[in-house]
Amino acid sequence: MSLLLDTSALSRVMQRDPTALVWLSRRRPGEVILSSPVAAEIRFGLERIGARTRRRALLEAEYMKVRRVVGWADWTESAALEFGRQKAKLFRKGQPVEDMDIAIGALAISLDAVLATCNARHFKRLGGLSLEDWQSPPT
Repeated sequence: MSLLLDTSALSRVMQRDPTALVWLSRRRPGEVILSSPVAAEIRFGLERIGARTRRRALLEAEYMKVRRVVGWADWTESAALEFGRQKAKLFRKGQPVEDMDIAIGALAISLDAVLATCNARHFKRLGGLSLEDWQSPPT
């Protein structure tokens, strides 16, 4: 089964967090997917860092290392339909979730992929989503 990295998981990989790297090492590169909504959030974070800083250069280099070896998923009509279902369900329950997080979760559902996240409690609000919680080391 494919593994879609959410922004928190990818950020930890880019920062060379040992726990995230152990989780990532449990998968073959061909099983791991990045997506356009996550790339947008990562770019936003990088743009907030000074343009010519060492930190930004290191993080961008780490992003490109990951990007070169994993798969890619763009936003699809199936993901859009799932987004609408999920957002309406959350709205009815009075449990708002940020649109980008719903988009990432909806994409994972539409791909039948597991979502790797360091924010599992937040994503558990979405129905039908399989999660790997990268907050703690794997067992």
